[in-house]
Amino acid sequence: MPPLPLLIDCDPGIDDALALLLAAAAPGLALHAVTCVAGNRPVEQTAPNARRILDLAGAHGVPVHAGCGRPLAQAEPRSNLVHGADGLGGVELPLQGRVDPRHAVDVLIDALQTAPAGTLHLVALGPLTNLALAELRASGVLKRAARIDIMGGSADRPGNVTPHAEFNFHCDPLAADIVLKSGADVQVFGLDVTAQTEMSEAWRASLATLGTPVALAAHAMLQAYAHIDPLLHDACPVAALIDPTLFSGETRRMRVEWRDTESEGRLVTATTDADASAAAISQGGSGSWGQGRLITTVDNARLLALVRDSVASLPREIANS
Repeated sequence: MPPLPLLIDCDPGIDDALALLLAAAAPGLALHAVTCVAGNRPVEQTAPNARRILDLAGAHGVPVHAGCGRPLAQAEPRSNLVHGADGLGGVELPLQGRVDPRHAVDVLIDALQTAPAGTLHLVALGPLTNLALAELRASGVLKRAARIDIMGGSADRPGNVTPHAEFNFHCDPLAADIVLKSGADVQVFGLDVTAQTEMSEAWRASLATLGTPVALAAHAMLQAYAHIDPLLHDACPVAALIDPTLFSGETRRMRVEWRDTESEGRLVTATTDADASAAAISQGGSGSWGQGRLITTVDNARLLALVRDSVASLPREIANS
C-alpha cells in the first residue's frame, strides 16, 4: 500500500517533538507539511521548534508553516512553561532549514482542497485554532480530510489545567467546538487514553543507550519534562495511524464548552441521542453536538516499543540540509 498522506498541526512542545519523530520515521506515512500554532509556547517559538525537530530527524524536505498566534475568542494566547522557556526543555538543536512564509491556515485550506476528498489525514496536537479558522474561512473544508486525529480534551476524567479542561481544549475552547462540529471524521485522544501512556524511567534511559543524536536529544528532552508529566500524549494520534490496533474506543456525541468561564474547555460527550438531549436540557437547552470516536484504551507496552524503535531507526548522524 502507498504511504498515507499526512499533515500535522502542532505546538512543539516536547511530546509534540516525539510525535514528529514518530511520523518522520514511519515508512507508512508521507508527511507533506507541518503547521504550527501558539500553545505550549508562542507560535514564534513553536514553528522554529518544529523545523529543528524535522531537521534532527533528517526530514529536511517537509515544510513548516507558522499559523495563529492567539485563540479565536481571547486576546492573548494561553501557554505554559511545562516544556521549558524554549519549549524543548533547554535542549539546543540546530536550525538548519527555515520556516516557510506561507500562513498555516492557507496551507491547510489549499492542501485539503487540492487533495482528493478523503485522502489527506490530519493530526492535530495543539490548540485547534488553525483548523477552526480554516473551517470558518472555507466552510466544509475539514470534511475533505480522510480523518482528523486530535490530541485534546478529557471526557471521563478531570482536566490537567482546570478540573474541567485539558490544556489544548482550554487554550482555544471555541476552536475545539468548531472542529468537533465540522462534520469531519474525527478521533479524539484525550486524557482518557493518554493518562495510560506513562514512560518509565527505565524506558527513558533505554533511549540514551541507543547512542544516536536523535535518541540522545529525545532522552534529554524527556528528562526535562517527565518529572512533571511523564506521558506520551502527542505520540498517540500518530501511533494510531501507524498501528490502529494499539487503541480502542467508542463513538460519542461531542461538544466543547466555550461560553462559561468556569468550565470552558470541557469536553462534553454523550453515548446516545437520549443522553445528548438530557444533557442539553440539564444545561439550559444549549449546545448542538458533533460526533466522533473517543479513544479510551491503549496497549502502552506496544506503544512504547513503537516509539523507541522509531527513534532508533532515524539517522545516526546529523547531516546538513
